[in-house]
Amino acid sequence: MIRSLSYFMRNKGYVRIPLTKTQSGHYICTVILNGISGTFIVDTGASHTCVALEKEAHFALTSTEAEKQAASASSNDMHTRLSKENLLQMGVWEQRKQELILFDMTPVNTALAQFEEAPVDGIIGADVLHAAKAVLDYRRSGLYLKSNFYYL
Repeated sequence: MIRSLSYFMRNKGYVRIPLTKTQSGHYICTVILNGISGTFIVDTGASHTCVALEKEAHFALTSTEAEKQAASASSNDMHTRLSKENLLQMGVWEQRKQELILFDMTPVNTALAQFEEAPVDGIIGADVLHAAKAVLDYRRSGLYLKSNFYYL
């Protein structure tokens, strides 16, 4: 008997986070950052999890000047800030002491606007995906994260 991926992943201790596929082809999800809800792109090609620079106060972030500047496929040497000790939650999965890179996401949101998509607040990068042992289910638009809660 063939079981569903969802059944298999739940039995392995994963939780499912629903994703929405945008007109631009990106997958987005709801993230709770320091207790505040936001919309983030899931980006396996991004090395770090990032937040739009203008959302620093919105998400109650405390940041310092980053030692290194970030680079992306679309530009080099972007001004960045670093925020540590953040609580990031997706569904029941959570990561405490999450580091975040803050940068100007105007080019990202401008590209999304061309597809009549709402702006996003940030990007979930490979640092979180790796820590969560993430599995993407493109067929059913889901993200599975290894639960870090142990029930007795």
